[in-house]
Amino acid sequence: MGRSNRKVNQDTTISDLPNHVACDILSRLPLDSIFTCKPVCKIWHNLILEPYFAKLHLSRSPLSLVFFRHGNSNRSPSYFEILQLRDPPDLHQHNATMKFRTEIKFPRRHVEMVASCNGSILLLNYVSQYKNLVIIMCNPLKAHHLVLPEPPKLALRTHVYAGVGFVHSPSTDKYKVSVFTCTRTPNILYCDTFTIGIDDEWRSIGATGTPPTEFASSFVFLNGALHWIGIENAPVICYFNVEKEKFGSFPLPSHFAAKGCTCLGVVDNWLYIHDDYRFSEWKFWVMKDYGDIGSWTLEWVIEGPITSEFARPAKLLKILNDGTLLMILFKLTTVWSVPSFNSRKKITKTIASYNLQTRVLSILKTTENICKRPVDHSFADAPSFFSPMDALK
Repeated sequence: MGRSNRKVNQDTTISDLPNHVACDILSRLPLDSIFTCKPVCKIWHNLILEPYFAKLHLSRSPLSLVFFRHGNSNRSPSYFEILQLRDPPDLHQHNATMKFRTEIKFPRRHVEMVASCNGSILLLNYVSQYKNLVIIMCNPLKAHHLVLPEPPKLALRTHVYAGVGFVHSPSTDKYKVSVFTCTRTPNILYCDTFTIGIDDEWRSIGATGTPPTEFASSFVFLNGALHWIGIENAPVICYFNVEKEKFGSFPLPSHFAAKGCTCLGVVDNWLYIHDDYRFSEWKFWVMKDYGDIGSWTLEWVIEGPITSEFARPAKLLKILNDGTLLMILFKLTTVWSVPSFNSRKKITKTIASYNLQTRVLSILKTTENICKRPVDHSFADAPSFFSPMDALK
């Protein structure tokens, strides 16, 4: 009996594990290890492609920073770069950065990454001044992409592009893209929505009439709604409820009322704002109880050498278990080329952790991007092996 058991154990390999056990193990690995395991055997390759694995992995996937690099030729192809952010952060994490080439053929020169949701990304391809827009949805991990129909309002000369949002609707498990346009005379904001896998063409939500037509921040998603700062007589936080497809707004704290340089973000399911015009100190205000304007609380204050070294305040990514802030710091400088004396903007982006008690800044990664117009080609998101394009197949 003992010899028989010994023989069975010797012939049993990790490939003989039940599928649900193998999925559980694989879903806990970092991205680079998963892609190393994928070609090992056909069983693992197929498991990683299963919807069950995709959902399990997404539930455990740590927050990551997704970069997009737009190439100019076959020698310099476009690609995504993904950096997984863990708690506590790994100072050698740059070794785990993964690059994903994209075979998307962009018909026009200018490309921006404008939104990200559950690992799927929206790219905006346009001629100039956001004219003749091509909206492309893609998933770097699956190498999938989908070109959306052109929004009808953008074909009108009377409408000006204002922004785009990309969200997931939990009740329907569908993904929606919303494009916002506005007219100047009179000042009216419009919204067109496209649901992936449902709509064949864009649906017009109509003239909203309520939100201001001047956008003063990028879009952030929280509690089933897109949020941004709009300016009319005074800045307010506007939102678009994805489920109800309705707009609303609530005021900023009173001391922000006269300012138009306020940044909006989401960190750990909190809506936060901070002044973009203070360089001696950075103050971050958090809405502790969503929708309650009386719950705005001054949560973090950063001052000292860090505020003078970096020209722009931080973009918060995560609050670590010990209260340390994981964030992105920006520095914008001008690069002059000789002998033509043409100038270009260089963005230095630093991913760092900052301990509020010790005031110690730990650099995790620094990247540089030279462009004619300063654009932040990065988003904090959880990479996913599920793609909305799977449903279309």
